[in-house]
Amino acid sequence: MTEIFKMPDIGEGMAEGEIANWLVKVGDTIKEEDAVAEVQNDKLLQEILSPYGGTITKLFVEAGTVVKVGEPLIEFDGDGSGASAGGEAPKEEPAPAPTPEPEAPAAPVAPAAPATPEVTKVGAEYTSNGQLLAMPSVREYARKHDIDLTQVPATGRHGHITMADVENFTASPAPAPQASPAPTATPEPAAAPATPSAPAAPAKPAEVKAGRVPLSPVRKVIAKTLTNQVQTIPHVTVMDEVEVSKLMDLRDQFKEQAKQKGYKLTYMPFVAKALAGAARKYPELSAMVDIENQEIVYYEDTNVSFAVDTDNGLFVPNVKNVKSKSIMEVAQEIDDMAIRGRAGDLKPDELKGGTVTITNIGSESGSGFFTPIINPGESAILGIGRIRKTPIVNEDGELAVGNTLKLSLSFDHRLIDGALAQKIMNELKALLSNPAYMLMEV
Repeated sequence: MTEIFKMPDIGEGMAEGEIANWLVKVGDTIKEEDAVAEVQNDKLLQEILSPYGGTITKLFVEAGTVVKVGEPLIEFDGDGSGASAGGEAPKEEPAPAPTPEPEAPAAPVAPAAPATPEVTKVGAEYTSNGQLLAMPSVREYARKHDIDLTQVPATGRHGHITMADVENFTASPAPAPQASPAPTATPEPAAAPATPSAPAAPAKPAEVKAGRVPLSPVRKVIAKTLTNQVQTIPHVTVMDEVEVSKLMDLRDQFKEQAKQKGYKLTYMPFVAKALAGAARKYPELSAMVDIENQEIVYYEDTNVSFAVDTDNGLFVPNVKNVKSKSIMEVAQEIDDMAIRGRAGDLKPDELKGGTVTITNIGSESGSGFFTPIINPGESAILGIGRIRKTPIVNEDGELAVGNTLKLSLSFDHRLIDGALAQKIMNELKALLSNPAYMLMEV
């Protein structure tokens, strides 16, 4: 019986999604609940599972196509026409009539040799756009460790290369080079010119990008969203720095304890807690301007978003109601969502409902100051750089070496004036310079 799998709604209010990658091809036989495609909707890349089992006889669209909810995706156990038992086949353009060929027999032509593929597959499968099936976190790990994924045997579902595959590949000892036979002791004739040694293989040049490349699904969303934000919100950025030696000491005290519980304690949860504390004192920090209804929306909870850099672009999940959680609880949630974000495994609800955002350029920072762009539905975003040792004047008025963190607070000038922005910045500095204030909820 022919079955047609149609585009499902994978999120609240989803109207359409882009088929980023097919995980199956015509001729594959799959089981019910097997993953068949990666669908990009808004900023979430998500696998969709098949409600049917059987042999795939048709894929209705190519990778990169935007498909509306309810439109056909896959035909199972059919004849390739797309006709289902309970519905009509999608309309297709009629094939042009074949041009009649002359009846005179042509000279026999030797069959062409099969084309040699550009990349040798070693157990792994490829997506419909030619990429190996591997999660972004796996590709990132392989890139950092200079591993060629085309040489890694895949054991994951549908030919996916898993993290374990890559780790096992790196753990395998490299084959020992074969020893060259020892040269004979007979000397070469003096008149004979020495045979030049083979030139060393040139270093692999850095990849040079040139020409036109289509935007990735995530990059399309980022481009559209940020362009709209810059065009509709009057951005202003106030910059300052704070000495954070006490914050560093506090983190060092609990870093090992967090590690034993299975997560990392970074500086991000402290900054998130500081933002929630500042929003309690200055509600405009966790609010938005509804220009259509000429209203200011003050959020009851402070949901702190944070940017996660992945191979597919930036994802911005958020920790809900930070003011009611401990720093360790916030740390655990941030670490968990960062890991799943890089693996492409975030849930739609985790990407919605943010009220204020942190963006961290960390070790990539130059001066440490920059001008971040406010996210939709918010009025402010805090950019942080890395902590650096700098000369400071201490509490005793003496010149000393301090640990300073650069802060860049972009705000919506329709809601937050310059004086209020500086008050918010001063509150953030007070909380970060002496994190005991956060613990006491002052």
